[in-house]
Amino acid sequence: MAATLLELKPGDKAIIEEVSESEASLMSRIMALGIVPGEVLEVLRKAPLGDPMQIKVGSTLISIRRTDCQLISVTPQSSNV
Repeated sequence: MAATLLELKPGDKAIIEEVSESEASLMSRIMALGIVPGEVLEVLRKAPLGDPMQIKVGSTLISIRRTDCQLISVTPQSSNV
């Protein structure tokens, strides 16, 4: 079941499936942070109004804006895995 990163809640883990094509500079920045297909991410927290969201990819902590979260397709992992 695919979703966007924006739909996840703190504590959720997911596998990155796709980063939608958009501006080349934005794509380059997102991928340089380690947000690439096949990587596992974990949502650590969201700001009170939901923007930005803090995620962990590998050992890297990243704060990412809502607009950028909508570009990232993920497959949530079940909590008992």
